[in-house]
Amino acid sequence: MSATDRHLRRYLQPTGLECHDYAQWVLPLRGDLQLEVGGVGGRVDLLQGAFVAPRETHDLLAQGDNCCLIIDCHAGVLDDDTLEHLYQQRWLALPNGIRQQLQGIHAEGVGNDPLPQLLRYFAPDGSGARLQALCMSIAKAPGGDWSVARMASAVGVSGSRLHALFAREFGLSPQAWVSAARLRWAKQQLLGSRAAISDIAQRAGYSEQSAFTRALRRESGLTPRQWRISGSSLSQDLSETPA
Repeated sequence: MSATDRHLRRYLQPTGLECHDYAQWVLPLRGDLQLEVGGVGGRVDLLQGAFVAPRETHDLLAQGDNCCLIIDCHAGVLDDDTLEHLYQQRWLALPNGIRQQLQGIHAEGVGNDPLPQLLRYFAPDGSGARLQALCMSIAKAPGGDWSVARMASAVGVSGSRLHALFAREFGLSPQAWVSAARLRWAKQQLLGSRAAISDIAQRAGYSEQSAFTRALRRESGLTPRQWRISGSSLSQDLSETPA
């Protein structure tokens, strides 16, 4: 067995709870998916991947067309400090360079190994450490008051410098990143809770429910209610499919 294995996968049904001895990177190439890792739910999409630590239970559910690059890292590939750092971080804000490499991967083969670039960026002393910490703070509390001034202070730079860093690393403004994090969180809540849509919109940081509706419709073509129903219907249909 090689130290790492790479797979292109489409998910058409829930994987069910899985647990294995090796670490795993989940990097979407197309679509988005609902992922539960260690009992914590979240979503992965073209802007956000995930890291699953060894022996950590996880489950995955797709809603619509999707394709992911899965990288299995067996014992010895990642040192203890890197494993612990990635375990604490879990959700990966994917920079432009890595997204471009992922988009260059085709179904005929997985191409060049992106692991070296991933480690250069996501390791404890990697080039993305400062922005990753900020992005993870936003992901945990997307409804917070994420002004440019607050974000710049968290990174220790000026507002103009923060804009330059986000443009270089993500191809987005800081505000656009916050908007994407809010929508991602709200979509997860629609499927993972029974909270009222108005409450989800407010907690996600939208000024009103209609703003949330417009944002989701722009991305998916669905209203929040339609998104929730389609996700619930998918889960129900798949759970009734004979084994």
